[in-house]
Amino acid sequence: MASYLLSECLEIIFLNLTEYPSSYITINVSTKDLHSCTLVSRHWCKISTPFLYAYPFHHFRSKFSQTQYYKLIRTLLGCIPQFEIKQTKRTYKQDVQSDSLSTFNYISFIRGLIFHEMIFKPEMICDYSNKEIWLAEYNPEEISNNSTISIMNHLIKFICKHCDNLSILEFSSGMKNDNNLIKLLTSNDSNGKNKLNKLKELYYYNVDYRSVDNLYLTSLDNVCNLKLFYLFNGKINTIEKTHSLSQFISSQKNLQHVILSAGGEQIDDLDQNIGNIGAVRIFMNLLSKAGKPYYVNNFINSLSTQSESLQVLEFRCLATKLIDNEVLNSLNSLKNIRELKFYKCENIDDFYLWIKGLKKLEAFEITMGHSKISEINLIQLTQSFPSQLNKLIIIDDYSKSNFTQLFQQIPLYLHSLTHLVLPKIFLSELLSILKSCTELIYLGVILANELQEENLINLGESVPKTLRRIKFKRIQSIISMELLNYFLEAYAINGGTLKYLELDYCNNYNGNYSKVNEQHGIQIIEYYDSVI
Repeated sequence: MASYLLSECLEIIFLNLTEYPSSYITINVSTKDLHSCTLVSRHWCKISTPFLYAYPFHHFRSKFSQTQYYKLIRTLLGCIPQFEIKQTKRTYKQDVQSDSLSTFNYISFIRGLIFHEMIFKPEMICDYSNKEIWLAEYNPEEISNNSTISIMNHLIKFICKHCDNLSILEFSSGMKNDNNLIKLLTSNDSNGKNKLNKLKELYYYNVDYRSVDNLYLTSLDNVCNLKLFYLFNGKINTIEKTHSLSQFISSQKNLQHVILSAGGEQIDDLDQNIGNIGAVRIFMNLLSKAGKPYYVNNFINSLSTQSESLQVLEFRCLATKLIDNEVLNSLNSLKNIRELKFYKCENIDDFYLWIKGLKKLEAFEITMGHSKISEINLIQLTQSFPSQLNKLIIIDDYSKSNFTQLFQQIPLYLHSLTHLVLPKIFLSELLSILKSCTELIYLGVILANELQEENLINLGESVPKTLRRIKFKRIQSIISMELLNYFLEAYAINGGTLKYLELDYCNNYNGNYSKVNEQHGIQIIEYYDSVI
């Protein structure tokens, strides 16, 4: 009976199965559920295929199979009329059985396009094992390298020309003839409208630090409705580039989220939970050797044009010399910041007075690096945070700071917290916080105490009834289920709404794995992470 569902019903089902691409650029989109739907019947295949091919390249963002990637290229190549392929410069014998196109015009379904190095690097395009896959219909052994490159270039241009409804565009590697491709993308469609009129997310990042980076924002000057702009490893080290970037930012109509990165971080270090997809984000890399306060200040000044909408601001790996008084004065124009994050920055104390002036702040997050914020300043910030602050995250991987006095301030001043992550803390300090912060939904901590019977009972009795998820990190020794039951039974008497308990163990051997079981209606997730 399921195969006879109305098309409208199936579209709603498939829409809920469609995983929207994450803003975290190393997360692949899963296709398992949608792919299974295409096999149910012809009717299901017809309705589900457009969803399956909406973001086809986002299945191959990280740690993917080259074989599967070039199978996708082969499928898209089948959308090009054969006479166009014949017109490409070539020295091979055509041996295709028919001139018929593929079952669907898959290219017309594409909503997210990624320009990956695997379609630009000749050594990858012409590698025989790859060529044998994506040119399987064209006797690949007979095709010269020049002809192979010509066919791929034609496919790229064909995709750019016929993708009329892009919402996501991603440049993940340096390209030749960037402007020519962008012109194809930005040309008007059959109705006379700019093809990138619906573009909401633009990613531009260069994973190869040795290559020359360029900004082609002037070619995208008609794009002004972005929901996300990602610029990583872009060397903003000239007045011209700064001016181009500032103009582009100023042209946006609803900038909400900015991340300013000064290098020193790898893509794999980026936070996987960057925020809701509706926010606007700018990832900017000002390499410490090239960046100057002038460039930062010029950039931040351009953000003032978005002061009404800008709500989330993040600083990542900023060096001291990139921030001066003029830059900080420019920050004062940003009055509507709701979320503020620092990731391994130097001299965070320089931001102290500005942070104190943020009266609408709802979330504050800081990840300590080799340098740290003054404990006194952090305590005073905690005391001055507005009453609506509901999210506090403090991560100290180096365990350089003593947070004892800070932990004493949290139960006195931060009663509205719903999300709390803390570094190493003694159970007595945590219990005091739990008794005062009665609206917590998420808690993540590193406990300094061994989780023994008495401690677990006290913890179970103190868990707020609102708490839905707890994560204990860096646990040194395995907690038996017998011991864990002391916590669970005390919690059950307390009558809360806890759904997930995460136990993150430090292994003394190689191998990462996890296991899940359920007790007292709580899903217990145990992680075993290698520390070797």
